[in-house]
Amino acid sequence: MARRKGAAPQVPEILVVREDRSRTARRTGAGRPCGSDVLSVYLEGGPRYRLGRRTYRFAAPAAILIAAGTADDDLQEGCVRGIFALFRGRGLVSRSRGGPRDKTAVSLGADRMMVPQLKALAPADAERLAGVLAEIAELRGAGLGARLDRVGLLLRAIGLYCEAPGRGREGGGVSVHRGADRMRQVIDRFAFENIPMARLYERLELSAAHVETLFAAAFGMAPVAYRRRLRLRRARELLISSQLNVSEAAYAVGFTDPLYFSRVFRRRFGVTPSSLIRGFESRRR
Repeated sequence: MARRKGAAPQVPEILVVREDRSRTARRTGAGRPCGSDVLSVYLEGGPRYRLGRRTYRFAAPAAILIAAGTADDDLQEGCVRGIFALFRGRGLVSRSRGGPRDKTAVSLGADRMMVPQLKALAPADAERLAGVLAEIAELRGAGLGARLDRVGLLLRAIGLYCEAPGRGREGGGVSVHRGADRMRQVIDRFAFENIPMARLYERLELSAAHVETLFAAAFGMAPVAYRRRLRLRRARELLISSQLNVSEAAYAVGFTDPLYFSRVFRRRFGVTPSSLIRGFESRRR
């Protein structure tokens, strides 16, 4: 169906982004359906969260992505620290219909994927997601450019949520294999240092083939691909927020060849690092 001539495109509308801090021993909402879509990151809190008829058990950090109309009890125990965004996705996120009730549908054009309503995240993924939401909150201005920047960051945050591997099956009591989880912790710690993967494998006292099999089964990718993704995301943040040039950003996140870095960056984000820098420089003028 063609859009009416002159009609504005339906883009997400951000209602509020706010820090979430509480030192109460326990707090719980009334379980009313949410009036807006919600993306929330909890760096501290838990170990329970109730959505609809399901109670999730997790070890912080964790994040939730739910569509408007989802019953949210906002049940937390212990000290809570995080950040949340309320927004109108205008079809970007929706409740699962005819499928699992513990999933949220994320749609963009003809593409659609189902993601868990709650994910227990690796600390690095949770901090990165919280950082993007905090960046939205820090942006000021009501002009079109500022609004587009905020919407772009929201889309990026939702993308991070969709891509982040969860630490086990939330609520099901099934955990990731200990060897795979230890490998991810080691990669998170040394992701931006120029250390060969073989050295990281040695820290676990396991063979490379065994670690790679466990890691791929748990997270759907090889350890080297996971590390490369962390590096590229961090490099993108540096290129946008700092004065580093392409080579300096590449070295800062652990790449030793700026040309290779530029190739994989373009393959990942659809734009070269130098084009990204020029785009943000022109926008700031």
